[in-house]
Amino acid sequence: MEDRNPNREAGPGVRAFLERALVCLGAVLFLGLGLGMSVQKGISAPWTLGLVATVLLVVILMARWQVRQVAEPLGRLLGGSGPRAIEDLPSAWSAMEQENLDLRERAAREDRLLPSIMARLEEGVLLFGPAGGLEQFNPAAQRHLGLGAPLAKGMTVGEVFHDPDSPSAVQKAYRGAPSEWRLARAGRTLRVRAIPFAPMGSVSGVLLTLDDVTSQEALETTRQKFISNVSHELKTPVTAIRIAAENLQEEALPDSAQAGAQSILRSVDRLAMLLGDLSELSRIESGALRLEPVRLDLAEFIASVVKDQQARLAKASVRLEVAVDAPEGAILQADPLRLSQVLENLLSNAIKFSPPGGLVRLGVHISAQGELWEVADQGPGVPEAEQGRIFERFYRSQAAKAKPGTGLGLAIVKHLCRLMGGEVTVESHPGAGATFKVMLPPRSAGADQASAGPPSR
Repeated sequence: MEDRNPNREAGPGVRAFLERALVCLGAVLFLGLGLGMSVQKGISAPWTLGLVATVLLVVILMARWQVRQVAEPLGRLLGGSGPRAIEDLPSAWSAMEQENLDLRERAAREDRLLPSIMARLEEGVLLFGPAGGLEQFNPAAQRHLGLGAPLAKGMTVGEVFHDPDSPSAVQKAYRGAPSEWRLARAGRTLRVRAIPFAPMGSVSGVLLTLDDVTSQEALETTRQKFISNVSHELKTPVTAIRIAAENLQEEALPDSAQAGAQSILRSVDRLAMLLGDLSELSRIESGALRLEPVRLDLAEFIASVVKDQQARLAKASVRLEVAVDAPEGAILQADPLRLSQVLENLLSNAIKFSPPGGLVRLGVHISAQGELWEVADQGPGVPEAEQGRIFERFYRSQAAKAKPGTGLGLAIVKHLCRLMGGEVTVESHPGAGATFKVMLPPRSAGADQASAGPPSR
């Protein structure tokens, strides 16, 4: 805490008052003496002496005030009491030089510490300046990119990475949007992140980080192959079990045996659904699935989606309301199978969790900015703590565990949305239902046909 001494603060005020009072008194005496001398005898030696003494007094006091005006701010700058007289100024100046020396030494220590930290990082770091040239890099970046292509300051992004994708991704970061991509280098896979570098508020460079994710990529590939092979191999025995259970039902069996056969069929149906979802998710994650966009009439497409849900709606005693905000005769450019798969998963979940007599709302908004599809229900909702995990594979919220399902539907929705260049989000409050929003970018026929790739099989 700052030390506040009333006596210390009052002293300079009293002295200043007395000094100014003396000046005023001297000026009054001078004027009075001068006026008296002028009236009676004119200019005389005492009058001249009084004039000189008054001028000297004023000069001395003004000099003291001027020193104080300079010294007090200097004292506040140094964090202590400032010099009170001219003879104190050298010590104050010496203190300022010492403080400046301490600041320079601290900056030098930080300059030595930063390269040491950069040299010990396992993550590669590169900094490109505002002109697009390489300004800083660490040894890990050189190791990741290969010792056969040495890095040097001033190199461009193309000279550093030697691939067609990196320059456009870095340019995106210069415009203020972070980006991430994969880079194959010497049999290894690097994950590159480009982050806008804005220490002063505006983007003045791009900071790139390099991670070797070869082992993670290999593990992910192994996992996807395992899931694909398991789901494929299990389809044959599941089909055989179904056929056997259906044959049992045709026999004249006791009621208990018939109930057992029916239970087998329900389990087989659930297992078949799980295998189908696993196979679909594996195809999407591995990149084997390709979109096949075509021109769709919006009204006809929505009508077909609603028709497919009529059986579920009738069984659950739930109503479906459709709200469309789109130009008359709107045409979509999309893969009808994948878009309907997204909406079917969301609508089936909404119907499943809605109470009897509840309402499910399907909203569609089409504009030049893109497409927005909304599915809202009146179910129990999703707790905020679980909203970040419901799109994970096999994750099921507490409210969902009482309902049949595989825990893969929303994961498939998330990956399909990303495959279509969009995103899915959820807004929910416990007890107030949930609203899932699918946001897709605007589509043009030429762009979709160019990026569609081979048709899905």
